[in-house]
Amino acid sequence: MHSDDEASFLRVANNTFMNQLLQQLQNNDWTLLVSLPRNDIELAKAALNGGAQGLKIHINVEHFASGTKFGTFDEEKENLESIVQLACEYSASVGIVPGGQPFATRHEFETLAQIGIDYFDAYPGDAPAWTFEQTSLDIMLAAWNGATAEELMSLEELGMTVCEASIMHHDDYGQPLSTLDLARYHDLAQTISVPLIVPSQKLLRPEDQRLLQRAGAKGVLIGAIVTGREANTIEAATRAFRDAI
Repeated sequence: MHSDDEASFLRVANNTFMNQLLQQLQNNDWTLLVSLPRNDIELAKAALNGGAQGLKIHINVEHFASGTKFGTFDEEKENLESIVQLACEYSASVGIVPGGQPFATRHEFETLAQIGIDYFDAYPGDAPAWTFEQTSLDIMLAAWNGATAEELMSLEELGMTVCEASIMHHDDYGQPLSTLDLARYHDLAQTISVPLIVPSQKLLRPEDQRLLQRAGAKGVLIGAIVTGREANTIEAATRAFRDAI
């Protein structure tokens, strides 16, 4: 945990700004984000109609949970622009997973910011070192299975402003939330001082949000394991989570 002076220094050192997601996390008791299984305007509309306060989209990656391959920035650019424009109408934030290998370039980061993308989200092992220098997109990094407290605190000190708690082993994907899971999320929330978002690696239920909040999380990111891959299931699942908040 950091003192107020240390936290202030980190904000100045990283030259961060109060982006839309951070404002949501600061102003809301709980924030509901939806990870889209495809960069598709109809899926985005379904999530937003269901009550999503933010969307996550992807490029340059094959997504394990959804079994979907996302194209390059050039291939996805038109879809990204349409989704961001729609999200603006709902005052929703939009973040992006900019790839694994390959990863988006510095120039693509600048263009993503111009489109209206708020932040990027990646595993630290995939994100090049220069992402701590750039100021185009805010920095969400994923805690991973086996991450140490020292590694996570160092990522925060270097510039991570939001943490995605992607700490489950692949073998546990799709299983119900357990008390041990809650303890691990709680431990992570106690280790870092930046907002913690819990993704639906586990088969989260709407009522699990109360327990995740007690564990120290500031929001949930639901994806294909919970929402399915079609517009009707995405809207229904999102609404169920929204109504339970």
